[in-house]
Amino acid sequence: MISYQVVYKLHTGTFFAEVPDFPESSSQGASLSEARQAVVLSLKSAAERKLRRGEVLPIPDPHRARPEAYLVESVMLLPLDGERVEARVTA
Repeated sequence: MISYQVVYKLHTGTFFAEVPDFPESSSQGASLSEARQAVVLSLKSAAERKLRRGEVLPIPDPHRARPEAYLVESVMLLPLDGERVEARVTA
């Protein structure tokens, strides 16, 4: 299990979500819920793509500061097999 921070920013009525330790995982949405669902799917897809290519997943840095964030939460990746993961938002 690996836990990544998701950083949400609110700009002109749109929520932007990014995973700083996984730069290819970002998203946006009209609501926080929409942005959350999209970034979780983006992170899951990016992780599975890396695993299919035989690449190592990035090591998360839990101390990375994001003072401009509207909200920061964690998404946990749970391995299902060699190429698939499950992604869960954790409180």
